[in-house]
Amino acid sequence: MPGVGAFGDAIGKLRDSGLADVMIRETQGGKPLLGICLGMQLLFERSHEYGVHEGLGLIPGEIVSIEEDLRDRFPGNTLKVPHIGWNRLHAAPESPLFQYTNEDDCVYYVHSFYAKHCEEHTIAWSEYGIRITGAVARGTVYGTQFHPEKSGATGLNILRAFIGL
Repeated sequence: MPGVGAFGDAIGKLRDSGLADVMIRETQGGKPLLGICLGMQLLFERSHEYGVHEGLGLIPGEIVSIEEDLRDRFPGNTLKVPHIGWNRLHAAPESPLFQYTNEDDCVYYVHSFYAKHCEEHTIAWSEYGIRITGAVARGTVYGTQFHPEKSGATGLNILRAFIGL
């Protein structure tokens, strides 16, 4: 499930089209699903992007503003939001999604919101002033906040691992 855009509009279209119910039903039956960027965010219980919106609820946690968390943690912060660029990925080596990656690999991010309160399901993260959830997994449901399709050989290896599931 790829994604670029706003959470509220995207979840509304998934619900209106009936695709939200199909995705929930199919993943409960064991079908693998990979959400990318906004696609990952939609997997969560809720988002605080321009209001509060209920997500698919496939992964516990919520989507919050990077800018607000940076401001709260570092008054006078100079890191730019949206977070755009390459960051080192710290991945759980036991996750099948990262079987073809190395600890020093970098991935490409473009986002202003990130997943929080999902430590139990976090399988990768990156540092951007705060700990950014890079990837999550619950059963056969996976999500990457970064864009594997824009992350060169590392991203292709992550997609290859997912296809192998």
